[in-house]
Amino acid sequence: MNPLIDGLVKGFRASNEIGDLSSSDVFELFAASLVLGDQLVSQVELTDLLLDKHTIGLDVVAIEVNGQLVWDRDDVDDVCDGAAHIEVSIHTLQAKQSEHINSTDILALGEAVKRFLQKEDLADSPKLESLSEALHHLFSTHAQKLRSQPSVHMSFVTTAPQKTITDKTVTQRLESAKELVKSVGFVGEVTARCFGADDLHDLHVRQFHANKVDLLIPKSVSLPAMPGIKQAFVGLISVAELLKMICRPDGSLDEQVFFDNVRGFQGDANPVNRKIVETLGSDARSLLPVLNNGVTVVAQSYTPLPADHFLVEGYQIVNGCQTSHCAYIAKDELGADAENVFVPLRLVITDDDDVAISIIRATNSQTEVKEDDLVALSKFQKRLEEFYRMDSAEIGLTYERRAGQFYGLTVTKTRLVSVADQLKSVSAMLLNRPHLASRYPSKLYAEAGDSVFRDEHKILPYVVAAYAAYRLENAFRGGLDSRFKVIRYHILMVVAYQILGEPPAQLHTPTSEKQANKIIAELRAPQHVELFKRAAEFIETSAGGSIPTRDRLKRPGFTTELIQRLKDEAANGD
Repeated sequence: MNPLIDGLVKGFRASNEIGDLSSSDVFELFAASLVLGDQLVSQVELTDLLLDKHTIGLDVVAIEVNGQLVWDRDDVDDVCDGAAHIEVSIHTLQAKQSEHINSTDILALGEAVKRFLQKEDLADSPKLESLSEALHHLFSTHAQKLRSQPSVHMSFVTTAPQKTITDKTVTQRLESAKELVKSVGFVGEVTARCFGADDLHDLHVRQFHANKVDLLIPKSVSLPAMPGIKQAFVGLISVAELLKMICRPDGSLDEQVFFDNVRGFQGDANPVNRKIVETLGSDARSLLPVLNNGVTVVAQSYTPLPADHFLVEGYQIVNGCQTSHCAYIAKDELGADAENVFVPLRLVITDDDDVAISIIRATNSQTEVKEDDLVALSKFQKRLEEFYRMDSAEIGLTYERRAGQFYGLTVTKTRLVSVADQLKSVSAMLLNRPHLASRYPSKLYAEAGDSVFRDEHKILPYVVAAYAAYRLENAFRGGLDSRFKVIRYHILMVVAYQILGEPPAQLHTPTSEKQANKIIAELRAPQHVELFKRAAEFIETSAGGSIPTRDRLKRPGFTTELIQRLKDEAANGD
């Protein structure tokens, strides 16, 4: 393998604590993390991306619906039921560690993707078959909401030099793979790209180093000094300059710059957004500076350059996600006129996290943002983050109160706990809601929001729930049968009952802290894998001797059955 890429893969293996995986599996996950990007990969436990061992021609398949990954029929319905329109992208990947390319492997990728789309010959790969069934369920149930036919993106990842990946034969095979996929007749855009060592290094640099952009800000005013703020400006930038901020070098939209924007893009069917796009396409676009609130950008540093240029580094668009996406949608229609259409800009330079959060809350409270979108900014969240930082429980986890908070910093990814991770672990382990934990955070928060992150709650139970989830994922990498992954949230609940011998106490009580200390002591023990195994086997036995279906796991009835059996077990002293 290319020695530079080999070094990056070793760092990836260490930071994700996947030392027990084979070198091929690690490389496949490394490739997927770079090609898919943080926005998608952060939605799933990394190793869950791997397909079954005997899957031919494919290593990773991810179905993206309106920016969310879906894995089964319930996931599809969760995302689609409340959406007016849906956009579907299918990401497929085959990864080879070799510096040489066998062009027949590229054709094999195209053939495998075609079989997946047509749901043919997938019996030997249950995970791939389940994904294909989810896709076809989307077609049969939500086809009327599709804005366009699904796009399909094929990535053939190698460590080959640039000369090899641009070889004529490779290019021809990529085109042949695209034609194979297009022949199914129900897909839209189809892309096929071969990645080499240079491409992987470039993707790694963009992902793990602070983003930067050279902006032309011809009309700006520097604001007076303010506590916690290095510098602040208000001014105007052209849509062309805005596009520089939000686009990758290949012209695609870079969603990472919106990590700190609490509300994602609401779609161009949204009445406000539709009006923005219409304005950009009409003669009224010259009025955009007075018709639009513009964008607010928070950055870590800036450097003044000649001729009204500024080098801005480590930036996030914290308000103006809708305007930015509309500009991207209208960029082709604008063409060269993008240089002459302007939007208001607020640029704030600060490395004070509290100041950044204040700006996010203030700028987003002026628009219709749901309260659960702002949960990461609550007082309880700040206390929780501080507790993780002090680490008095000595568990070594880091709390990511804001998505992208540790962007560009060296943090062991498996030890990073997001707000969504915390919500899922505490709901599953301590609130008897494992059937909800696998759902999307917004759905989970809608049903469990009144029960979590309350100011009167004790902090330690939250940290212990996250630690249990971390130890469980480590157990899967250290010997616990991976077939139990589908019941991971039920395992957390059962483990709590089996350790405590009683139901978890309410989170505001002193008893909840005593129970948390008892759980953490057991999870630190060398035999913690056996704890999880015992819980998994209890669930399997309770379900009749086999792993329950995903459908059954998402129903509260099965959770109720488990709790009753756990109470019976405790009463009998088992």
